[in-house]
Order: sequence, then C-alpha cells, then structure tokens
Amino acid sequence: MSGKGKCCHDDGGQTGCVACRREAIFRYWCEVCQRSVPEKRCPYCGLKAQKKKD
Repeated sequence: MSGKGKCCHDDGGQTGCVACRREAIFRYWCEVCQRSVPEKRCPYCGLKAQKKKD
C-alpha cells in the first residue's frame, strides 16, 4: 500500500487491494490513524472514532 493507507492495485476493474476494499465494511473512521475501524474506540490508538456517513 502506498500513500495514506490506500493502494493503487486494480483487480478486475475494482480499485484497491483486498485490504483496502475490506476496510469499507467497518462502520467507524479514526481521524488520528486515518483508517476504518470496527468499533467506536479505535483499537490502534485508543481514541474515539467517528461513525462514517452513509
């Protein structure tokens, strides 16, 4: 992966590698870590994460 946690892979017309696409299933976003997280409290830094806007 390159840049801010995003990659430039392209699998059959879909942008992003499996790790980037799988990230979309998480409901929260951690501003500090700049990544999707599965719960309201970020498991990586311990700070509160924001719920993603649908």
